[in-house]
Amino acid sequence: MYSRLLLTFVIMFAGLFIPSLFAVLSVEQQSMLVELPSILFLLVIALSHFFKQGRSGFAALLMLVAYNLIQLRLQTPLAIGSTLLEYYFLVLLLPANLVLLLFLPERALFSFQALSYHAIFILQAAAYYWFIQPEQLPLVTHFLTAIEPWILALGDVSVLPNILLGLLICAVLTAAILMLFRDVGSDQAFLSALLACTLTVVEFEQPWISASMFMMSAVVLLLCILKRSHEQAFIDELTSIPGRRALNIDLAQLSGKYCIAMLDIDRFKKFNDTYGHDIGDTVLKMVAAQLTLVKGRGKVYRYGGEEFTIVFKGKSAADCVGYVDEIRLLIADYPFQIRQPIERRELQVDNTTVEVDKTVLVTISIGVAEGRSSMTSPEEVIKAADQLLYKAKEAGRNQVCA
Repeated sequence: MYSRLLLTFVIMFAGLFIPSLFAVLSVEQQSMLVELPSILFLLVIALSHFFKQGRSGFAALLMLVAYNLIQLRLQTPLAIGSTLLEYYFLVLLLPANLVLLLFLPERALFSFQALSYHAIFILQAAAYYWFIQPEQLPLVTHFLTAIEPWILALGDVSVLPNILLGLLICAVLTAAILMLFRDVGSDQAFLSALLACTLTVVEFEQPWISASMFMMSAVVLLLCILKRSHEQAFIDELTSIPGRRALNIDLAQLSGKYCIAMLDIDRFKKFNDTYGHDIGDTVLKMVAAQLTLVKGRGKVYRYGGEEFTIVFKGKSAADCVGYVDEIRLLIADYPFQIRQPIERRELQVDNTTVEVDKTVLVTISIGVAEGRSSMTSPEEVIKAADQLLYKAKEAGRNQVCA
């Protein structure tokens, strides 16, 4: 989480150096780069629809609208007409909507469940459109005159009052804190969007700043979409380790000497029947977490159900027995506790239910087989390791057979 957070800040602040590159480009190249953020945001919206990542799609939609408002409405001095009010609208509404989406549940961008989200955005767009009409200019002028002493009370930073800058910083900090304390992939996209908004309005008078910052945000949004799509395809959702599809791809690329270990949780079905599937899922998570500690550069996969696979490249079966046996002992010694309800009778009248902590033993059986790309296929090695796994179970479980 910390690395993703730091990477997001580094990428977005690197965008501050892009405006200087615009000056050395031709007019045609500059025009193309100005259009690039819109194209990237549209691409993110399309991908978010196909990959069912509505939150990132909504973030891209908001950024697309905001960017085009900047290009079409805010390229004149802020003192002219309603430009200043439109600028304040942007500073307030864009981060407010992005923070709101951080707390709303995931919804497909083009779905019936997301109609309420679209209604909120449409109402804001209607209010914005009403304020920018020429006949509303006297009202806008009066409104700005009335709020100016309050909004500038804390001083001025560039063209952005400090009180608005404070709100933007609070929005950025909110996204950063959420990113640290919850595992939601789209939070990185929202953080990049809020940073783009903040850095744009702070440096608003710098040429090409909006194109640069919104382009960087679009790139982060696109990377988040692709990363989450990869995770959905190759990472097991329950255990957060690579799944069967990732294993099949990696097996096809094996070369030279390698070793495959097949692991199975002992008596897992009985455990599920006794304590319930929720506890069973917790056991799977615990075992997966312990397996990732395996030495020898072994890569762990969830093969299916309660079965796992570890692939050791460049290792023999003799090399790997010690590695997997160490993991076997680590899991067998793990103090796995569950809260189990127990009925208690008192005075033959009152029935109560109490919960007690119970420590249960979780063990695994392991089969280890060695392969060489010139002699055996990975499928044959897995089959051999599986047969050895069942030999380990027949021999009493909680042991390694190689």
